[in-house]
Amino acid sequence: MFQDLAQMNRRRTEFIAIAVLMVVVIGYAAAGLVVSVSRVAGAERTLNAVVSHQNTLNSTFRDINAQLGQLSSGSAFNPEQAIILVDKSISNSELATKTIEEDDASLVSASSELQSARWLTLVGQSSLDREATRLGHARNALGSARTYVTDELQDGHFWHSLYAGLNDMARLRAQVYANDLQTASATLVTLKTDVDSGAQLSTSPGLPAALHKLMVDMQTLESDFGKDLDARLAGDDGGIASADEAISADLQKIAGYDFDQIAADITAYYKPLLDRFNAEIAAATS
Repeated sequence: MFQDLAQMNRRRTEFIAIAVLMVVVIGYAAAGLVVSVSRVAGAERTLNAVVSHQNTLNSTFRDINAQLGQLSSGSAFNPEQAIILVDKSISNSELATKTIEEDDASLVSASSELQSARWLTLVGQSSLDREATRLGHARNALGSARTYVTDELQDGHFWHSLYAGLNDMARLRAQVYANDLQTASATLVTLKTDVDSGAQLSTSPGLPAALHKLMVDMQTLESDFGKDLDARLAGDDGGIASADEAISADLQKIAGYDFDQIAADITAYYKPLLDRFNAEIAAATS
């Protein structure tokens, strides 16, 4: 009898232990599921915020096409308007860089949150893994966007120097023809600064070799403008004629560049980055 009673007490204890264990397991599963759902929801909000910036980034990416259009054969070139346009593009690139870095920091934080205390979220692990993959795609998209705007920012500074140099040349020629030689001398200094700056920036990522050659030719043109101006200040008719002949040859050489091909080469450089950005964004939102 006492043995039967002992066995009953032992079984009762085992049943109680099993019941307690089941409560703990169910409680753990429920708590883990709640935590998983909460973390996924938080990550989703972060991801949605990042994706919402996609249109702004794509708008910034399109600015480079407007820059290139200024020098294409089908456009009437206005250097002053071109400078305004490219400076706006530079500002947009700077803003895009700030947005990208802030978004990437948010994604890193959200990814870290998904991975923390994994033992507590085993029940909802598949949802967490799926969300982590989506965040990874979003970060990949920002990686392509970062390269795009970083390169475009450098290129924008090049275009500014080039357009400024062309504007300086237009002013210089007008001043020389008006016989305003003192003002032309000051403009020549500005011209040299802008052209030399453009030559230094002409090897920036995404710019074809033809643009560096163009800037070297513009440096030669600037030098010949200087010789022409010196000859005029000295009243040297022979020097003026020689310099004018050299300037005509310089301008003819510069006019021979295929600016449509230059634009196409730059577009070809940026296209894979843009395609990768859009593909990763699509994967992040699927």
